[in-house]
Amino acid sequence: MTEGLTPSDRFWPKLPVGREFDRWLTVGFTRTVLVVVRTVTAGTRLLDVLSLLEDDHRIQVVFTCDEQNSAVFGSGVRDFLHELGVVVLPWEQAIRTRFDLVLAASENDRLHLLDGPGILFPHGIGFQKYYPGTTVVAGLHPERLRGCDHTIALSHHDQLEELRRIGPDVARRAEVVGDPCLDRLLANTHRFEAFREAFGGADRPLLTVVSTWGPDSLLGTDPGLFTELLAQLPVDEFAVCAALHPGITSAHGPWQLRTWLATARAAGLRLVTPAAGWQAALIAASCVLADEGSLALYAAALDRPLLLAGRPAASTVPGSPMAALAERAPRLEPDRPLHTQLRRAMDEHRPGRYRNVVEAAVAGSSAAALRGLLYRRLRLAEPGQEAEFAPLPTPAPPPAPVSAFVIGARPHGETVELIRFPATDTGHRLEYRHLAAHATRASLRQLSGAAIVFTELHEPEPFSEWAEAMLRRWPAAHVAAARISDTVCLTRDRAGEERELSLRADPLLAASLVYLGSATTTRVIAIGERTVRVTSRVR
Repeated sequence: MTEGLTPSDRFWPKLPVGREFDRWLTVGFTRTVLVVVRTVTAGTRLLDVLSLLEDDHRIQVVFTCDEQNSAVFGSGVRDFLHELGVVVLPWEQAIRTRFDLVLAASENDRLHLLDGPGILFPHGIGFQKYYPGTTVVAGLHPERLRGCDHTIALSHHDQLEELRRIGPDVARRAEVVGDPCLDRLLANTHRFEAFREAFGGADRPLLTVVSTWGPDSLLGTDPGLFTELLAQLPVDEFAVCAALHPGITSAHGPWQLRTWLATARAAGLRLVTPAAGWQAALIAASCVLADEGSLALYAAALDRPLLLAGRPAASTVPGSPMAALAERAPRLEPDRPLHTQLRRAMDEHRPGRYRNVVEAAVAGSSAAALRGLLYRRLRLAEPGQEAEFAPLPTPAPPPAPVSAFVIGARPHGETVELIRFPATDTGHRLEYRHLAAHATRASLRQLSGAAIVFTELHEPEPFSEWAEAMLRRWPAAHVAAARISDTVCLTRDRAGEERELSLRADPLLAASLVYLGSATTTRVIAIGERTVRVTSRVR
């Protein structure tokens, strides 16, 4: 070890923070805020708070993490902070520096060592869980709350009673400011169409599956549920994304999680990164499948159709809003068809179904109350504009679509009903069953048995040569097809006839009409509960 450096200093270089470094600065800010990040979960919640300070040049925000007192789920914090591009102070420098405000989202941090007034936020929606194997409510550890003098931010007045049990001095330090995470979600609900498109659900319902960590969670109870969902849900009727608690990747590692979900991901599952994207996934959801974690309450607050999975959690606090939601929301029955249960949850949902549960967890809006608290602690006048939370980032575009489909067909005169599933090992009893496989992304086994080989082309000119080569290469294939736009597909059969087919859905659906020999007679394709018209012409 380099002489004079602690283990933390080797990772975080000393940075020019403190009045002795003023001459090195470009913007002459007058207040410094320190953000203590114990876990990725805590960090993402504090970003919602920090969005209320945007555009204020009087304030410099810096971050730190106490690596010598790291959390069990502390893995990933360093990468999270690096991706944010923030100034990160070594813990040893942070405890030697005076700050105008300290923000934290875990009472387990050594907050008493930091110099400056502080605000402590819960790292979930209120206080709904016990620490594992204890009867201590997470976020309300008595000794640690008595050991620091931070203001304690609450989401509801009823939580004051919990603090009074710890001690009157602790309760006097509390302020009810609502839930900034929920308010930021609500402030972005008008963007649900853009978010849904980002998750591949522009033309179909989006199922958002969320799992907290632990053996009672959705993932812990049934690790194969994601694969089963993707295998049972027709790809043209549902898009599926998953938002998993950062504690899962912290304990098992991102690589391991990706490999455990490899089949589901190949079948179209969009895996949201732990650090960001889950908010957009909840907003965009047509239905949410959740366990007894905070995201179930947020889904209820967004008034989304909800199904619960996983075991009833021993860590859920009896009498809490989460316990009330667990009693009221319908539960997934693994032995019954998943598609039917999801449709029923969506069809039977009534707006306001969980209003009383949400009102017991969060009291009032947060932006004005919380910004007022922040600026009082900073001893600054608030900005003149109305307090509001910043827009959430739009998720990155969805990954490549499914590489192989199992397709069934039911002709009815001028209409053909088509149903497509990812080509997993789960069997489906389908009429006129056939396989379509992507020319480069599908496996050798899938291509060897495919009736339709397909690709995407930006221009129609190379299609004839490509299609002829594919039909030579794959003797089992009856049709070569190329998607050349969102609505147009080109096909070539073994007789050499080429067609251009148009429809307002995935145009590759029309390749099945050529395989069935009904491209000239079919006028309508039925996909689940909707129908689309098809036009076809010989090239």
